[in-house]
Amino acid sequence: MRIDSPSRKNDPVALTELTVGALARLERSDLSAGDVALLQALGLTASCRFRVCKAGNPWIVQVRDTRIGLAAEIARRLVVVSEATA
Repeated sequence: MRIDSPSRKNDPVALTELTVGALARLERSDLSAGDVALLQALGLTASCRFRVCKAGNPWIVQVRDTRIGLAAEIARRLVVVSEATA
């Protein structure tokens, strides 16, 4: 029987590893400066908290009161830390 340590739950993962309804914070990205600037303009900024609304292509995340559609290739390159769902 394998028991994961509690810290593994908060290890950084690609956004595409999350499930619908998951809450997370943006840790970092592997995107060009232009792509990062565009996401920041849409509200997806460093350390922002968001909820996954739809998985697939596009991925839809809710940041504050705004929903953002992300191409699957972009979502794969966003590294996030999962948070507990309240």
